[in-house]
Amino acid sequence: MKKFNLQGLFKKNPQATLGVDLGSHTIKIVEFSGNGREKQVRKIGRALLPQGAIVDGSIKDHEAVQEVLERLMENLQPSLKKASTSISGYSVIVKRIHVPYMTEKEIEENLIIESEKYVPFEISDVYIDFSVLKTYEDDNGGSDIFLVAAKKDIVDEYANLLEGVGLTPAVIDVDAFTLVNAFELAFGKVEEPAVLIDIGASKTNLNIVRQGMPIFTRDMTMGGEQLTEAIQEATGLNRDDAEVAKTAGTKDTVLSKEIANVVKEMTHLWTKEIKKAISFFKSSAASEEFPTCVFLSGGTSMLAGIEEYFTDSLGLETRRLNAFTGKTSDKDIDEKYLERISPQMAIASGLAIRSAE
Repeated sequence: MKKFNLQGLFKKNPQATLGVDLGSHTIKIVEFSGNGREKQVRKIGRALLPQGAIVDGSIKDHEAVQEVLERLMENLQPSLKKASTSISGYSVIVKRIHVPYMTEKEIEENLIIESEKYVPFEISDVYIDFSVLKTYEDDNGGSDIFLVAAKKDIVDEYANLLEGVGLTPAVIDVDAFTLVNAFELAFGKVEEPAVLIDIGASKTNLNIVRQGMPIFTRDMTMGGEQLTEAIQEATGLNRDDAEVAKTAGTKDTVLSKEIANVVKEMTHLWTKEIKKAISFFKSSAASEEFPTCVFLSGGTSMLAGIEEYFTDSLGLETRRLNAFTGKTSDKDIDEKYLERISPQMAIASGLAIRSAE
C-alpha cells in the first residue's frame, strides 16, 4: 500500500472502497454498491467514541478507538475489505503552490526540494504527495499543484488501526478533499463556485470548489465541542446534558432561550472566521471564482436553524449537503434515517468513492 495517496485524487472508478471517517466524536462508515454515479448505499453506520480518544487528528487511545470500530464493523458487516480513511489537523499541511515543472514526472522528481520551502516539519518525518490542478502552456510554463505533507506517525497510526480490524488500508486521504468528492457525488461537476464547510466536533474544513476541483482550502479549529462547552458554562449543565440539549433541544423554555443565545453567539463567531477566509480567497481570485452558495456538513451542521443563520451572516444561500442526493439505498436502510444523518456522513461518503488503486 502507498500509505499516503493523493494521485488521482479527483478520479473515481468503479472499484470503490469502504469509507471510514475517524472523527474526534464519532466513527462513520459508508459502503456503496454500483458503478459511476448510479450508486446505492449498501451499508451505513456511526458509533460514538469516548471523549479524548482522538484529539486534533491524533489517536490518543488506540485500544478504545479500535474497540468502537470493531463493534461498528460487526454490526454493519460490510463486504468490502479495502478501506479509505482521511486525516486532518496539525499533522497535515495542504498548500496550493506553483512549481516550474510541466509534467508529473518532473514534479515528482523535484517534490522534496519544493516541499522544503513550505513544510514546517522535518522532511524525513512526513509523507509527501501532490495533485496537479493546472498546467500552463505559455512562455512562463509550470504547474499549480496542491502540495500535501502528512506526519508519518499519524498516517501510520490510522493505517495500523484499519489493519487491526481486518481491513486493508487502500488510501489515506485528507478530510478537506474528501468533502469535494462528496459534493461531486451529489451534484456532479458544478460550474458555479461553492463553499463547502464541514463542521465537526473539534475542527472545521472549508473548501471552495469549482467544476469538481478545489481552488481554496482551509482548516479551522472550531466545532461542536466548543459549542457544548459554551452551553455548559452558560447553563451549568454537565457535559452529557449539554450535548443532549444542544442536539435534541429541551422543553424547559428558560433553558431553551439560554441555549439559543449561546448558539447564536457561537455561530456568529464561526461565520466571522469563515467570512475572513472567504475574503482572503477573493482578494487574489478572479471574479468568476467568487463563490455563490454554501453547503454545510458535519455533525454540527445538523443544529436547528443553522442554514438560515449562515445565509444571513455570509450573504450566500446556505443549505446542508446531502451526498446521497439521487441515490437509492438497501432495503434495510430507512430512507428518513438516511436523509437525517446525511450531513454527518459527507466525509465517509467521499472516502467510499475513492478507488483501491
